[in-house]
Amino acid sequence: MTNTVHQNRIELWSICNAFALVIGLIFTLISEELNILLAVFSISIAIFIILNIEYITKLKFHFGVANAITLLRYLIIVLSFLCINFSNTTLLFYSLSSAVILDYFDGKAARYFKENSLFGQYFDMEIDAFYTLLMCCFYSIIQEISFWIIIPGVLRYAFRLCTFCFPKPHVKEEKKTYATVIAASYFVVLLLGLITHGIIQQLILILGSLAIVISFSIGFFQYYKN
Repeated sequence: MTNTVHQNRIELWSICNAFALVIGLIFTLISEELNILLAVFSISIAIFIILNIEYITKLKFHFGVANAITLLRYLIIVLSFLCINFSNTTLLFYSLSSAVILDYFDGKAARYFKENSLFGQYFDMEIDAFYTLLMCCFYSIIQEISFWIIIPGVLRYAFRLCTFCFPKPHVKEEKKTYATVIAASYFVVLLLGLITHGIIQQLILILGSLAIVISFSIGFFQYYKN
């Protein structure tokens, strides 16, 4: 498989994944059932792995250490929402914290084992985006936070669909340092919301969401300015 074919395949999957999750989000909000979102993304990520199986099997330890850590993060997130009672937000906090901590180590592992790749980049990025979307839906549906909490969760997918509908062929999506820091901070904000209540919870989530909205707004502007 040539690099161009590999890249085009991943880009196409990313767009289809964004479209599927937006549709899944609509049904999730209507039915107030988070399992719909979990099912849609589980199918999507399985397809992603199958499409890239030729590349994956060539890695050290086949799947790769960094990718294995990313997959473990995803499994922790899914099992947390499937197995933990939503009334026990403290347990949910500790469980999801382990997934967020592992997000630091998959990047370290990729550099240490020289596993940096387009597949690994998207695999990590899409798990991060899904975690954000799922948590935002959790706050909206289970904790009855106002609808604005959905906005930061859907921004990644809105960006992908916009770049598909209004493409800039010679402009590549880049991971900016400031965006990475803001995203990592927002992961922590989403966790803190599980162990705070009332006005403190609202304030934390509002400030974190504003930072994400500003970050994506800058990303949109820079993408279409080039």
